[in-house]
Amino acid sequence: MSTADLSTLTSSSQIFTSNYTLPQIRAIHKSLHVEIDEKASRLRTQVGNSYRDLLGTADTIVQMRRDNDAVQGVLGRMGGRCGRDVVGSKVSGLSRFERHTKEQSGGDVGVVARAKLLEACGLLVGRVLKGSGAGAQDLSKGDRVVLASKVLVLSRLLVKSLGEEDGLDTDVEHAFEAAKKTLGGLRRRLLRHIEMLLERAGDTVKQQDVLKALCAYSLATSSGARDVVRHFLNVRGEAMAVAFEVEENERQRSTNDVLKSLALYTKTLLDVQALVPFKLSEALSDLKKSPLLADVTLKKLEGLRLDVYERWCGDEIQFFTPFIRHDDLDGPQAREMLFSWAKKGSEVLVGGLKKTMERITEFKAITELRTSVLQLWIRDGGKARGFDPSDMLDELRSAINGHMLNVVDVKVNKLHLIGSEVAATLESWQDGVTDQTVNLWDVRSFDIDLINGTDHFLQELVARLHGRNDAVSKAVNGFQSWRHIIDEVSEVVEQLKRQRWDNDIDEIEDEETIEERQQLLSKDDPRTLHEKLDSALVKAFADLDAKLTSLWRSKADSQNSGKVAMYLLRILRDVRQGLPTLEAVKGFGLEVVPSLHKQLAVTVSARPLETFAEKALTQKTVVGRPLWEGKPELPTQPSPRTFRFLRDVSKEMGDAGMDLWSAVAVGVIKRYLRGQLCGRWRVALERHLTKETNGDASVEKVDASNDDATADEGKDEGKDKDETGSLDESKQKEEASDKKHSDDEKVEEDSEEKPNEKETAPEAQSQSDDGLSQQRRDLLIQWLFDISLLQRYLESPADGEKDEFQSLEDEIYAHTGLEGAEARQRILKSSQDYHKKTSLLFGLLS
Repeated sequence: MSTADLSTLTSSSQIFTSNYTLPQIRAIHKSLHVEIDEKASRLRTQVGNSYRDLLGTADTIVQMRRDNDAVQGVLGRMGGRCGRDVVGSKVSGLSRFERHTKEQSGGDVGVVARAKLLEACGLLVGRVLKGSGAGAQDLSKGDRVVLASKVLVLSRLLVKSLGEEDGLDTDVEHAFEAAKKTLGGLRRRLLRHIEMLLERAGDTVKQQDVLKALCAYSLATSSGARDVVRHFLNVRGEAMAVAFEVEENERQRSTNDVLKSLALYTKTLLDVQALVPFKLSEALSDLKKSPLLADVTLKKLEGLRLDVYERWCGDEIQFFTPFIRHDDLDGPQAREMLFSWAKKGSEVLVGGLKKTMERITEFKAITELRTSVLQLWIRDGGKARGFDPSDMLDELRSAINGHMLNVVDVKVNKLHLIGSEVAATLESWQDGVTDQTVNLWDVRSFDIDLINGTDHFLQELVARLHGRNDAVSKAVNGFQSWRHIIDEVSEVVEQLKRQRWDNDIDEIEDEETIEERQQLLSKDDPRTLHEKLDSALVKAFADLDAKLTSLWRSKADSQNSGKVAMYLLRILRDVRQGLPTLEAVKGFGLEVVPSLHKQLAVTVSARPLETFAEKALTQKTVVGRPLWEGKPELPTQPSPRTFRFLRDVSKEMGDAGMDLWSAVAVGVIKRYLRGQLCGRWRVALERHLTKETNGDASVEKVDASNDDATADEGKDEGKDKDETGSLDESKQKEEASDKKHSDDEKVEEDSEEKPNEKETAPEAQSQSDDGLSQQRRDLLIQWLFDISLLQRYLESPADGEKDEFQSLEDEIYAHTGLEGAEARQRILKSSQDYHKKTSLLFGLLS
């Protein structure tokens, strides 16, 4: 269905016809409303714009009326002041003023005018230098000093002119004398401003201002081009030296002083080559082209009133032209002066750089200074013609690298403080205080306030786990602080390798120059520093190793050598954990560690070995004999003293500190225990075999009875003492009388029983010997089981070493009387099973 064209419809009768259906009529109605809305919106927009234009036009008309009123007022006032009567009164007043002046000064108006002009010059010099006396003129710093120097030259001319006059009036003479006194101060002030302008370097001072300052100096001192350049170089050289001069009570040297001095050095080279000889000669020549009073800037100074006072100045002042030699310096002379100054300036710069770096010990600050200085020289140093920038670059590199190498050496050598701390601790060692350790499970001594986080709690927990008491912590914390510093040095050296030294400001260098500089600054210098760091670390660790070794040797035979060995082992462990990745220092402390482990093993095992030798190896009976099993009956568990020995060793190891028992340390104590146990056990075995060979049955019997009695007495000692103390005297008397009667009867019966005793004595002796032999065999069998179990805990020696335990086991087995290998295998199997069951009880020995 197509929509009707609204432009063809002129009346409603054309719509309500049979040509259009109802939906089409509705569409036409809707289109008409949309078009009406659009035209209404467009009309409102046009009316609004026209209204704003009308308002703007009205404002403009109002403003034009105000301006017209102001102009009419100004013209009216001007017309009133230019009337015939007003001008006539001014002319008559001026004539009266001139007559009055001639009457008071004898008619010499020119002298008074020059005196007034001289006084005005003295006031304007200071104002011009401050920037407030130039009026409406927008002058730069260079223009101001040139203008001030012209005013100063005018002052000199006026002083000379007035000085030639005779019979000056009193007021004029006073003004003249005062002006003469201030003239010298004004000159010094002007020269100081010129020097301040020349001393500055950077983006704030333009080269044109420097040129104008040199022209001002030439005007103020009547110097030629040669003297001006010489003064310029002297000022810049003194400024470089002053940048490094620091009084005792003043500020300290900073890196900004080095950058300022280097900027002065490079800016001087560039300024001299840019200004000398052509630009400076032209500028000095321009000062002589016109008379001084014809200068436009002087005429614009309202304070001088040259429009009034100029006609009262003589011809010498009005037509004075500065006389300055502008052609007394040629190119070769300027180059010679510049090269001479550059040589001395480089010495001052490098010397100041070294003095500034003397107080800088932070490696990062030194590298930042290195980056700033070298980048500044790379950017500006290559712009100077006739100078090889690589020479100065090498001098700066040499100074900075020398200090960096010295700082590296100093920082690395601080490792000797660890040895000093250890030596001081050993000198002031107090048993029970210095070696006191804090129990890991002592919760009361923990600082459990976690308000500031868990870092402190975790650090203390790790310190206890590693056995770090106060003495160990002092040395370890010192080493960690030193290690942190060395890590920072290594990081900075790596950063130097990644630096780029391209001249991004002026891309005027060829690729070969850039690559050569990159090789020097990012490869050669870092490699030199890295080699120095490695060699210093190797030497420092070697010295510390020798120091700790000598300290241990001096304490190895002392009474507390075991505690000292524990202290040194903990320090060596923590130091070795922080060793640098250098092949030469991997062996740090390893030479003395075996001796420390040996002393640690001796100290820890001394009490358990002594107890075992006194209690276990002197027993003659087997306490657990009724618990034996099998056929033949064999032990299935160790003797109580053997179990107690393992428990004592494990406890002593734990008390010494679990952190001490590395795999190597555990191996050392196991080897030591094997050797000590074998030696003591072999002595005990020889003692038993000797008694058996001598057939000392009575001694064995007594020893056995003594062993049983000792065991019983150990349990009932207190009870026996109470019973013995309760016997009374009457009972003792009765026993004495009974004993007397029994003795009499025994004498009578001896003769009768003698033949029977002779018959029964051999049988009793034989039974006693059999019992003792069996008891000895049982003891050896129990020893065989104990040795087999201890072998499980103390491990076997390495290949190629003699197994003393095995030989002892074979020797004892030979005297046990066991037949066949089955019994021995049963003992071996039983000891292995028992080891599996109880190995966790003795964790450090497992």
